[in-house]
Amino acid sequence: MEDAGLKVVFSEVLKGFTLVESKNYGKIQVKHFTNFDSAELDIKNKLFYDKAINQGLPSRNDRIEYLLKENIWTEEKNKEILQVKSMLSGLRNSKSKVFLQAHIDNINTQIGENQKKLADLEFEKEELIGFCAENYASRRINEHYMYNAVLNDKGEKLFGAEEFEELEENSLVELIGLYNRSTKKFDSNNLKKISLSPFFTNLFYLCENNAHVFFGKPLVNLTFYQIELFGYARYYKSLMDNSETQVPDDVKEDPEKMVEWFDSTKSARETLEKSKNAGQDGSATSLVG
Repeated sequence: MEDAGLKVVFSEVLKGFTLVESKNYGKIQVKHFTNFDSAELDIKNKLFYDKAINQGLPSRNDRIEYLLKENIWTEEKNKEILQVKSMLSGLRNSKSKVFLQAHIDNINTQIGENQKKLADLEFEKEELIGFCAENYASRRINEHYMYNAVLNDKGEKLFGAEEFEELEENSLVELIGLYNRSTKKFDSNNLKKISLSPFFTNLFYLCENNAHVFFGKPLVNLTFYQIELFGYARYYKSLMDNSETQVPDDVKEDPEKMVEWFDSTKSARETLEKSKNAGQDGSATSLVG
């Protein structure tokens, strides 16, 4: 995404909502959620789950126990999932300790392969588990999420509770589509890019890492996007403040490259320190690459 697009995303993060155009409802606001909204959804989720159980739907654990008992799914498969997750954790840890780009690229390839393997295993398991109480609760909570997320252009709920319950399927599908399209641009990659962009850092460096000064409200009232953006900004600022060498210009533009560059220079420095011949004046050590 270009700078102009990132500036729009940043302005919406600051406002705490995104303004979109609906074919059926005109201009509507899509609210960015806070921890208070999340807590309310957690309470609702428990109510929906209990309702599903009371109506006879099995829980996820019940289904897994049945699959294991009938040998449809096995403990060996569960162990394989855990092993792949452990492998991914180890690879990510290793990536933070290497300094040659060839090694970083090789580890990235292995991470991609293991992520695909994990996704395939988990998809297979979920298909066998099928529809359970957790799925019902998730579907209902997604609907309730939409009820809270869509507001009119004045910032008030677009629907009353009864009106929302009576919405036709096609209207709900339209609203979900609008919501998904409007929030897609707030992915972690774009928020990382914003946190490194001059139009953001010119403001951020003046707030002395104080979220209240930057956003003008208590931390508990910040939206998840605001918290995530501020967290990335503090993290990257810390990397640059603690770097003993100048960050290359091409690296500054790419958040992932910046983290890899910092980790690799840190690892290279530690390797050089360990490899020095203690007490021998004039000795020298070099690293290829």
